[in-house]
Amino acid sequence: MKKDFSEKELNEREHFDKVAQKYDYNYSYLNTFTKYKISKKSVVLKNFVRKYLTKKDIKLLEIGCGTGEYTKKVAEKLPQADISALDISKNIVQLAKKKCKGCKNVSFKVGSAYNTGYKDSSFDVIFGFYVLHHLEIPKFRKEMDRVLKPGGIIFFYEPNILNPIVFLIKSNKILKRMVGDSPYEWAINPLKIREYFPSLKIEEIFQSEFVWPMSFISTGVLKFLDRATSSLSYVPIIKYLGGSVAVLARKI
Repeated sequence: MKKDFSEKELNEREHFDKVAQKYDYNYSYLNTFTKYKISKKSVVLKNFVRKYLTKKDIKLLEIGCGTGEYTKKVAEKLPQADISALDISKNIVQLAKKKCKGCKNVSFKVGSAYNTGYKDSSFDVIFGFYVLHHLEIPKFRKEMDRVLKPGGIIFFYEPNILNPIVFLIKSNKILKRMVGDSPYEWAINPLKIREYFPSLKIEEIFQSEFVWPMSFISTGVLKFLDRATSSLSYVPIIKYLGGSVAVLARKI
């Protein structure tokens, strides 16, 4: 099995195998506000899919499914879709299977994002939430181009390195360890996304996440603040400071 993965992938796999049981806690998946945000992002994906793909029986590939929190929500939003969820960590995938045991339209696989093992032009959609920053994007792009159908779409949500909090965490080993990050991950620069995917037609790039989950503030107030600050995604300069950046693109 080791020969199928690069050294960096093996390091990532080892890290997430170790922290699997703490994964949901580390990423605040147990937090009500986080669940609200996950649902909101899943709706963005659903709307993008419905805008560009008219058929309902589509095939999606999720890269870096984690413990299945996003997988489960996307499966609910797109019940007629066939979702293949991939992650490099066996322990993480085991947790995802348990979490998504009621999802009849999802299958899981342990494997590499650089060599998924799927046939050419297998998927209408390739998506992921907070996974690209773990990858060597040029290397992943080759596999993505291979398994994505002509006319297919991609959708990724990523941490934004231009956000001061994200930058502080990603550049500090102690903070990275505290929040459960792997030692090797960084974040995505929204100003370079077009360079990452030169063969795709970029439909939209936007920043979000101006409000973070905080235990001392009620979920209702956080939701209000989230809605109130959503317009910041369109304000010049300020928009680049959102905690997350999303890219929506098509293969033409």
